[in-house]
Amino acid sequence: MNAILSTFFSLALLLQSTPPLTNVPATFSGTFKMAEHGHVIVDVEGGESMNMYVTHSTKFIRNGKPAKASDFHNGDHVTVDAERDVRMNLIAVRVELTPPAKKAPKNPE
Repeated sequence: MNAILSTFFSLALLLQSTPPLTNVPATFSGTFKMAEHGHVIVDVEGGESMNMYVTHSTKFIRNGKPAKASDFHNGDHVTVDAERDVRMNLIAVRVELTPPAKKAPKNPE
């Protein structure tokens, strides 16, 4: 019995000394491609596609108001806040419609 208690207390001390996992959100800007089957896909710079899970707590924002994934269309410019879960999957926390960045006018020379 003493061995079991000793093991239990050792494990408790180990768990207390382990730093907690913190999810530091990352922000991606890109072009909304699609949302279906619990995923959202956003094309980002460099031609890459970010495939992120959507959960019940994922927030969709369009024109400053709460929206649904179905309110977004292929080609919409979006900003996505995402974080990793314990299995290192990318989870979309917030998807918001944003105006595309304005390009500087070209100066004719």
